[in-house]
Amino acid sequence: MDHHPMEQPRVAALHGLGVPPERLERLSAALQLPLWRRGDSATPTRGAATVLALLDGVDSAEAAESWARPIAAWIEVGTLSDAALGDAAGRARRADLFAFLTTATANHVQLAARIVRAITDLHPLPEAQRDDMELAFHEAVSNALVHGNLQVEGMKGLSVAALERFSQDLAARLADPAFANRRIEVAVWLEADGILVEVADEGPGYARPEHMEFGASGRGLDMIAAIAEELQLLDGGRRIRMRFPL
Repeated sequence: MDHHPMEQPRVAALHGLGVPPERLERLSAALQLPLWRRGDSATPTRGAATVLALLDGVDSAEAAESWARPIAAWIEVGTLSDAALGDAAGRARRADLFAFLTTATANHVQLAARIVRAITDLHPLPEAQRDDMELAFHEAVSNALVHGNLQVEGMKGLSVAALERFSQDLAARLADPAFANRRIEVAVWLEADGILVEVADEGPGYARPEHMEFGASGRGLDMIAAIAEELQLLDGGRRIRMRFPL
């Protein structure tokens, strides 16, 4: 990422959910982050310090406690090596909120709604503004999951046949580990006068045509542009950057 509104590390502790104890201890030492357990009397209190949760999959990602403060960063361990986990943790430490999940898990837990809820925990928003942000966020995450990582084309029309084709293609790709295990990354920075959000996928990228005919789906970017103060497509279309005013 080439934009970090605030560079100081935010993460102060590590929390493992379903991760084997020996690996958790090893990662704690490698990342120089003390282990934290909910209910500990020593809760991170240094400024905006937060907890990074390592998740073992859908079950731990689905638990309400996994998304409650002071946890503000979520990395699904999956098949990641210690080195890859360290790299992801480094990115998490530079963001106010951070998530790095597989496509299957992000889809299952409705990631967009989870992150917007976490944003409003940090900075309460008027209901209308929150609803607009959640709509834009949902479109960005859906594009990353469906069109980016799963490489499923949008619906072309409102017919029952189009809906059936879309649903079947989506289910087939989610059942295929080669697509379902691709990652989505979300990072959020709270600035003095705005909220900066980046959503990245591992798909083939996207170059938006100058002239586009829309079907039943495909208006997501226009919708985001109408809501966000700024909108950029980066990394060949694999990363979207949105800024919302405060």
